[in-house]
Amino acid sequence: MKDGKTRRKLSDEETILWHRVERTVTPLRDRAVVRPEFNQDEMAREFREALSGGDQSPKPEKRRAADIRSPIQHDHRPPAPRSRKPEPLIDRPTTRKIAKGRISIDSRVDLHAMTQDQAHDRLYAFLASARSRGDRHVLVVTGKGRSPGSEGVLKRMVPVWLNGPRFSELVSGYSSASRHHGGEGAIYVRLRRLSRPDGSMRR
Repeated sequence: MKDGKTRRKLSDEETILWHRVERTVTPLRDRAVVRPEFNQDEMAREFREALSGGDQSPKPEKRRAADIRSPIQHDHRPPAPRSRKPEPLIDRPTTRKIAKGRISIDSRVDLHAMTQDQAHDRLYAFLASARSRGDRHVLVVTGKGRSPGSEGVLKRMVPVWLNGPRFSELVSGYSSASRHHGGEGAIYVRLRRLSRPDGSMRR
């Protein structure tokens, strides 16, 4: 007999849970197991949603690879060119005073007929010795490179050496000599003063 009550239909979530419980129960021999009808794909989807709390809010779209930024900032602009170290040139007023004899030339060295290696070592030894004596301004003769077969290598290289790191401890400036001191074939060199008692350099 019917008790007059209408049997409520199981919801999808209840159906899924019932199916899970059903697997743990051993059915009676004289009764057939009545399995509720369900769609397995739909059941799996509903079960996942039930476990996640039933959040039906739309999921954010996956960001494109191009939108994913590395925490390390990359600057694709070409690096700015390094500013070249200015050449330690002697100012013009001082150069004119040396040319006119108002500032004396303490010593001089002639690098004629030397190879680059010979001239480089000779120049360094000369400047180091002159500075140790307290010389302030010296004359370095390189030659103009106008003799047959000469390319004026020392004329070009001596300023490069004077501007290099090895000579920076000795030289505070240089400039082309006046005509009566050799013109294009000679260079005025100003040496650094000896260090103060506290070890600092004086220009």
